[in-house]
Amino acid sequence: MKPRNDRALALSAFCLELEKHRRTPEGRVRNADAFLHFYFARQGDGAAATDRIFVHLPREVRGPILAEWRIRGLKAALRDDDERVMAVVLDALEAGDLDATMFENGIVPETLIDYAPLDAWWGFWRGAALPNAAVQKALATARSMHLIDDKWFLENVEGRGGKTKGTDAVADTLTKDDVIGWIRGIHASGDASPAGVIAARGWENVLAKTSPEALLAALDAFARKVLLVTPPQSTKPKPLSSPPLDGFEGMPQVDLSAIDPDAAPLGGWGDDPPPQSLPGELVGDAEIEAMTTPHRPPPLPR
Repeated sequence: MKPRNDRALALSAFCLELEKHRRTPEGRVRNADAFLHFYFARQGDGAAATDRIFVHLPREVRGPILAEWRIRGLKAALRDDDERVMAVVLDALEAGDLDATMFENGIVPETLIDYAPLDAWWGFWRGAALPNAAVQKALATARSMHLIDDKWFLENVEGRGGKTKGTDAVADTLTKDDVIGWIRGIHASGDASPAGVIAARGWENVLAKTSPEALLAALDAFARKVLLVTPPQSTKPKPLSSPPLDGFEGMPQVDLSAIDPDAAPLGGWGDDPPPQSLPGELVGDAEIEAMTTPHRPPPLPR
């Protein structure tokens, strides 16, 4: 089966680089227990699990993994459907034949990034908090793979809750001498473009000295840019085909073309058929005259 994600594409290569870095001592983000809990979350002892990994792996990929863990024979594992795989892995975890470290080591970075949805992986990697070293690594990797450029970075880096942006956010944590040296570098190069501004400071220095909050804001903007985070669906109502009349802007609009003129009112006709004529027994000219003649009360007795 062809992998879900093509490693030849920059975004897949970016995620693979970060996943490899996540498992190193210097780049460790989310330990093995967190990895197991995210990708095979058990609801409790003896309860079912939420499988976020094996369901995405073809049998020829997951079968050897189960066999390597010695929790299933290779031939049987290659035949197992999703429910059977979940049951086998769950039983092995409950019995202590499989632990978090074995689980993480068995799902190598290449397998994870090839087949798992990248937005789900990003949700795991990003988590609730990231060390600044991981944020710097992610931005440096995105830039080296040309997923972002210096112009984009300066447009999206922001600190102090959005009060400082662009060069202001980068300069916010610099000393006076740092800023003076930066300006001299821009003057010497004669290049005040975004690339020239970053080059005058040095990309490594930008990452090292910019506040973690500002870098994280840029990283989250990057995730939205490449759709690792799905933008929220708009809740705005659909535009009307014609503007409402004055004074009725807040009223709900009704599609009159969908109304059946012969349909019953909202309350229904009940057991009686819809009326075909005015009630009563009057017919003919005399009755019409009686219906159209103004009603006069009878005279009072004298």
